[in-house]
This record gives sequence, C-alpha cells and structure tokens, in this order.
Amino acid sequence: MPEFLFAIALSALPVVSNFLGAMIAEALPLSKQTLGLALHAAAGVLLAIASTELLPRVVVAKPVWATILALFLGGAFFVWVNQLFKNHNQLTGSDRHNISWEIFMSMAIDLFGDGLMIATSLTIAPHLGVVLASARVAAHIPEGFVTNAEFKSQNIPRKERFLLLAAFIIPVWLGATLGYWGLRGQSDLPKLVVLAFTTGTLIVAIVEEIIPQAHQTQDTNLSTLTFIGSFALSMLFSSYLE
Repeated sequence: MPEFLFAIALSALPVVSNFLGAMIAEALPLSKQTLGLALHAAAGVLLAIASTELLPRVVVAKPVWATILALFLGGAFFVWVNQLFKNHNQLTGSDRHNISWEIFMSMAIDLFGDGLMIATSLTIAPHLGVVLASARVAAHIPEGFVTNAEFKSQNIPRKERFLLLAAFIIPVWLGATLGYWGLRGQSDLPKLVVLAFTTGTLIVAIVEEIIPQAHQTQDTNLSTLTFIGSFALSMLFSSYLE
C-alpha cells in the first residue's frame, strides 16, 4: 500500500504543475509570444521524454513486434480521439462550449496517460517513474499555461476555469490506479506494451498538436532556442537522476 500511495502522490505532481502554469496565465496578459514560448518549451520537454527515456526501453522488448504494434496503436488511438472531436464540431458547430470541451478532454486524456505511464514505470524501475514524473512536471507548467490561456481567450468565467483545472486530478489518478494494480507483479512485456502505447500517443500529440500550434503563434528565434533549451535541460535533469 505505501508503494501505491507513492504512485498516487507522484502521479499528482503533473496536475499540480499544470495548475501552477494556469496561475501564471491568470497573472500575465495574454500574447502570442508568451503562448508560443510555452508551447515550444512543452514540445522540447515531451520530445526529450519520448526519445531518451521511453523509446530506448520500448525497442529492447522481446518480442519487439509487440511493443512496436502497441506504439502504432497508441498513435492511432490519439488520431481516432481527435477525429471524434472534429466530427462532433462539424455536427454541432464550433462554438465556445465545444472548443472548451475539446481542450478539456484532450488534456484529460493526456493526464490519464501520464498517470498510467508513471505508475507503470514505477513497477518497472523506481528511477524511471521518478524521471518521467519529474519531466511531466516540467512539461505541464507550459501546458497548464496554454490550457488556461485558451479558456481565458474564450471568456470562460474564472470559477468555471478553476473547476475544470481541479477536475484533472480524476483522470491522472484513474490512470495511475489502473497502471499500478493492473500491472503489478506482471512480467516486463505487458508493462512495456503499455509504455509503448502511451509513447505512441505522446509522439503523435507532439508532432500533430503541440508543434503545429506553436508555429501558429508568434514564432521567433527565441522560440526555437526555448525548444532546444528545454530539450537539453530535460536530458540533463534525467542524466543526473540516474
């Protein structure tokens, strides 16, 4: 039970940092430049997680086809969810509430994957779980900034915004619970399959959502430096935790 409580506490950290980023968005005036910097920072951190922490573990699994298939299915799942949002908006019209719901659900799916990934990683190696949780903490500060900035731009009342942000604890704890109790005591292969699935969703989210959104803002040389800087700092942080 203490190990499960540790998994729950660790998985809650991305929600806390998400809320911290949202509070920064509350305090600062909105601008395309600050939004672009936040998105570039998030992309750099997430790409570092996928390329240096997750993919090297996925490709050494035996049989490797199982984890590679799970990687593909994770990416396909993200595409399917995005298409559901698009179909819903086409049927109902893209008004403020539809866009808000899409933003909320996208972040909820992301946090569910975080909880699942962190808890699953803890059952493989405590170091890996701590590294992934720490990296997600760094990533969710700009993600929380972006999320709340989008809510503010749609004139959603502050109380409603805070309730939406607080509700993010539900999917992350659900993912952590499923990851810990569902895979505890299992062999490495099922754990790596789940890790590969979440890696697939993460890669597609970076390439198809975060980076394109970043380039739609005020893109500058500083944005590019923020991207590679956050990538390098994430690698440095991870190496010192080993």
